[in-house]
Amino acid sequence: MKKNDIEHLKRRFLEYVDDYITQAENPGPFILKKQHTFRVCSEILSLGEHLSLSEQELLTAEAAALLHDIGRFKQFQTYHTFLDQMSEDHAQLGLKEIKQENLLDFCTHDEAFKIRNAIKYHNAADLPEDLKPDTLKKDTLFLLRLLRDSDKLDIWRVVTDHYASPQKNNKKAINLGLEDDGQLSSEAVRAVCQEAFVRSHMIKRLNDLKLMQISWIFDLNFAWSVARAANEKFIEKIAATMPVSRALETALTHVNAYMESHGKESGTV
Repeated sequence: MKKNDIEHLKRRFLEYVDDYITQAENPGPFILKKQHTFRVCSEILSLGEHLSLSEQELLTAEAAALLHDIGRFKQFQTYHTFLDQMSEDHAQLGLKEIKQENLLDFCTHDEAFKIRNAIKYHNAADLPEDLKPDTLKKDTLFLLRLLRDSDKLDIWRVVTDHYASPQKNNKKAINLGLEDDGQLSSEAVRAVCQEAFVRSHMIKRLNDLKLMQISWIFDLNFAWSVARAANEKFIEKIAATMPVSRALETALTHVNAYMESHGKESGTV
């Protein structure tokens, strides 16, 4: 892969996305995902440079970031939601769009394998075990970890900006239509206290979604990412929009202790 390949891919991506934007009655959600994509590209390059990746590794990482959410555009146009459980898995949908549009036709077989699998699993609840055995799959797993961290770092920025200053056009896209009843589900609180990821089936209301977003800290793969999340105060900003309670305070104690210990280490978490 060469630098001009990435520039070509960016042009193809913009043509694809801008077609959805111009056709949409409410272009806000599409613009939101377009902007998110380019910020994830920036995040993954920053993380990759911190980890001293080679030029080829950075180019592959940028390509994966550029295409990771391409399924979101077809998803929202078809289903009017970004909630996978109410539509279809946006990663799988993205892979279909990538194939149909021949967006990886410039890649080598190995590059395309890594990018496709990073996209396939970027939104999975757990890292796939079947990517670990051989060298190629280890490289793919590393790319997947880069992408998952970079994606979360920008989603945190998007949701904290929205919670601080809600935009009506993007409310459904970000809040996923969940009710804000001022309550917390005990199962979601318990997961955070156990330093575990809040699963989608635990989400009953908006504050549970916020707890899931807080629990992403436990799912980060690199100490640099943990430190960045702490420095940007993403967890504090989300928690500040939630009702004060002893359960939340207890959960945040675990989160803050985790950030303090894991953000200081080098390499992977």
